[in-house]
Amino acid sequence: MANKISAFFSRKTKEGTKAARTLGAEIESEVGEAIDEVRSDVKKAVKGAQKSAKDTAKTAKATTKSAVKTVKATANDTAKNVTEAARAAKTAGEAIVADVKNDINLATQPNSTWTVAELKEAARKKKIAGYSSMTKPQLLKALGAK
Repeated sequence: MANKISAFFSRKTKEGTKAARTLGAEIESEVGEAIDEVRSDVKKAVKGAQKSAKDTAKTAKATTKSAVKTVKATANDTAKNVTEAARAAKTAGEAIVADVKNDINLATQPNSTWTVAELKEAARKKKIAGYSSMTKPQLLKALGAK
């Protein structure tokens, strides 16, 4: 009976780990796509702002020198605001990606809920010498589990 319960929890742990890894990968992919979209939108906005600023400067030159100064100042402020917004979006996107990666790492790090077989597999992958004869606490320590 205990073996059946142990096997059940082992399967469920493996399923949960697999689901967490899959979800983490999906989240990371979606966040990456969102960052790419933000970058694209920001580039378009910068190009649009720069084009608008150039067009406005041409019109202002045709009318008066003082109008040129006013339009250039406005265009520079607009470009600065767009650049600042792009930097803020990039920083926010990078923070989201870092948080997701951290969550993925935490979900996939060896811990006391892992079976000895899972821990030995992880130790084998990390090429830890003598892993096959180690106990669960020794494996956890060797793998740096928290």
